[in-house]
Amino acid sequence: MALKIFVFISLVLAIIFYFLPIDKIKKDLKKEDIALFIFENPVMYSLDENMVTKKIVAKQAVRYETRDEMYYGDITLNNNNIAKNFKSENIKADFIVKKGAIYNLKNNVKYKRDDFIKIDTKEMIYDDLNKIAKNSSPFKAEYYAHKYNGENLYLESEKNIINSKNTHFEIDIEKRKGKNDKK
Repeated sequence: MALKIFVFISLVLAIIFYFLPIDKIKKDLKKEDIALFIFENPVMYSLDENMVTKKIVAKQAVRYETRDEMYYGDITLNNNNIAKNFKSENIKADFIVKKGAIYNLKNNVKYKRDDFIKIDTKEMIYDDLNKIAKNSSPFKAEYYAHKYNGENLYLESEKNIINSKNTHFEIDIEKRKGKNDKK
């Protein structure tokens, strides 16, 4: 009798344990995000009727259902507004996640507008629709020959607005005098 009970309990437990892990694996597969495409050394262009508006170069790009990931990405945004006094903006980072028009840039982020604005930071969020760059970490910047350091950067390129906290701005007066003397 004890042997029959032992066999019956073993059989019931075996059936329970047999079906239990399968449900868990199926749930885990649904949560896991699977890459749709993987590109090695991609170059991507965005065009309008007049010019190339955006060029993206990366070592690797991975397309998921809800986002794109780029490794060692280099984004060049060409200015198509004649009223603005610059040709292009360039953003580089070791890791970029793009969801819609929002770029989340991480590790070794460099922003450059022509040769007069340069920003180095660890992370940045760039909104491509509104042309706004912001971050919550320390950054180092240059505006022409002047140095600008701080935290919590907010850069609105359409309105030429730069805001930050804990700001330290160094104006290079010597180079200014040299420019005025030549005139």
